[in-house]
Amino acid sequence: MRFMLRAVISLTFVIIFNQTTAGAEIFSKRFEKGFSDFGGELGVGWTADLPTGADRTDLSFLFFFPNWQHNLTGVIGNSWYKGALYYHMEGNLAIENRENKYMVGWSPLMVHYEFLSPKRKWAPNVLIGAGFSMSNWKDIADEELGGEFQFLLHLGAGVEYFKKEGGYSFNYRMLHVSNAGTQRPNIGLNAHMLSLGTRF
Repeated sequence: MRFMLRAVISLTFVIIFNQTTAGAEIFSKRFEKGFSDFGGELGVGWTADLPTGADRTDLSFLFFFPNWQHNLTGVIGNSWYKGALYYHMEGNLAIENRENKYMVGWSPLMVHYEFLSPKRKWAPNVLIGAGFSMSNWKDIADEELGGEFQFLLHLGAGVEYFKKEGGYSFNYRMLHVSNAGTQRPNIGLNAHMLSLGTRF
């Protein structure tokens, strides 16, 4: 958590001292239909007792999620929901802190929506999707995970700050890990995740 606090403070200073606006021309090109770019998120996560009532295994982990996204719609809408819808896919690498247990995954079924305005250089966004992974987290979460193969469900939100090229983001995500009943047990794990992201 100390690492994340320092990273957030550093990102804040970068944003304050790099006040490049998107501009109408850059805005139009960056968010046009068919535009694609790469990015990544680096952050920390920790499991939560959700739903409440179950005493689940406590895990904390560091993660790196490289991603690629493709603009499906261009800028749509004329009200508060004005924005762009992206197809989003990402790789998933997470290392648990206590025993260095790993999770390696791929999430190809994701969408990402940015709420856009040419009058500002930042945009809130939401993300939802699914994927799958191989993991040995069952070695320390044997009551929740029945095997090495697990499905992943993602639900998140964040804020992206644009530069002339690329941008930075601060993101929250809820991650669900379970095997969808293919093995027993299948209680699953739910985790809160905070990350700093970049696009280039």
